[in-house]
Amino acid sequence: MKKGADRVKRVEDKVDGADILAAQMASRIDELEKAREAMRDDISYLQSQSMRNNLMFTSVPEDNAPGNETPEVTERKLRQYFEDDFLMARELMDSIRFERVHRSPGAPTAGKVRNIVAKFSFFKDKEMARKHWKECNTF
Repeated sequence: MKKGADRVKRVEDKVDGADILAAQMASRIDELEKAREAMRDDISYLQSQSMRNNLMFTSVPEDNAPGNETPEVTERKLRQYFEDDFLMARELMDSIRFERVHRSPGAPTAGKVRNIVAKFSFFKDKEMARKHWKECNTF
């Protein structure tokens, strides 16, 4: 009988220990979920900040024959597009600095023109380009 009581006591101790451990695990899971949500918010904020100087341009001709355009060729075409379609002065266009200019992802397809994503080095340059676009689209 004493042996049985000792075994029951040990099992109860183990169950109590498991309950405490389960409560600690649940608390830790809650902490980790909160941390994950905070990181998710931080990532969203960082993504929006990194893209805030970006503009996307459509209908800029693309030569698909040799394969993907190099970023230099794409930037040259975008600058020419600004001069021709946005009617920007050459000096003004030369003063604009880009961090990166590239076509939208994907393989070039004959007959299709991929968009250009341009990351401006300075917010004021992006705003100037955006305002020129609005002015050109009013007529």
